[in-house]
Amino acid sequence: MTMNRKFITTCTLTFKAFDFDVTMSEGKSTLWNFIAYNPNNQKRYAVFCTPSVSKVKGLIKVALKKLPADHRLVVVAQTNSDQELKEANELNYCLVSLTTLDEYGQEMLEVREVEASSQSGNNPSHELTVNDQLNEVNEVNESNDFLDKVINKDKLF
Repeated sequence: MTMNRKFITTCTLTFKAFDFDVTMSEGKSTLWNFIAYNPNNQKRYAVFCTPSVSKVKGLIKVALKKLPADHRLVVVAQTNSDQELKEANELNYCLVSLTTLDEYGQEMLEVREVEASSQSGNNPSHELTVNDQLNEVNEVNESNDFLDKVINKDKLF
């Protein structure tokens, strides 16, 4: 598996952890790598994964022009600068680092693991921790669009 394919796969895992339907883009006709669809609130994101934003600024502008009206462009980069975040805000797309995306995905997987183990009656010695984490799960489930809020900058990171 190439480094680029591993990068894209890593990006898809976080969206899948938040119960998004992920459809990989086929062929070279689209500029984004996959479409993430949230069936709970019917939001769609065209996700473009790149190691460096500075090398693909032109492609991002083209992608924004080709973007379907009901989609939002999300660019996932290895790292990003404050200047790149400012430009993303000005052009109205979401720029996140792979590290941040990984952290959100890992948190969601841990919370779901705790939820599953508490439902099966495992880990009684960690009852307070489980209850605390279940409260976090309930908060995520109540909003049911946590990643959407992150992407839409309702929650800054």
